[in-house]
Amino acid sequence: MNKRPLAVTILCALGAIAAALVVVILSVNALWVVPPSTSQRTVALGAVAVMAAALYGMWRMKRWGVMLVGAMLLARVIYGLSAGLPWNPATLAGPIVLLAVGLLYLRRMT
Repeated sequence: MNKRPLAVTILCALGAIAAALVVVILSVNALWVVPPSTSQRTVALGAVAVMAAALYGMWRMKRWGVMLVGAMLLARVIYGLSAGLPWNPATLAGPIVLLAVGLLYLRRMT
């Protein structure tokens, strides 16, 4: 097994914390605030699940984790364009950084 670089470790840990926060926020919104539509919640939870799987793959130093981050980023852009969502660079910054670091260490992954 390849030793995990510090940058990958830090980004995966931060990503796991962010994913947990998103789940908590979605749960609180469902309980206390007028909930978003079921399809929006399903898409959001699906995105969190896919990103969690990608983070796990990167944590284990697997190439499929990086590819999954790239696919998730592409899907997020396509969904944003098709749904007419406003562009917010902050929502894309995390996955872009994660993808860039993953690509930097791709040769060390199995």
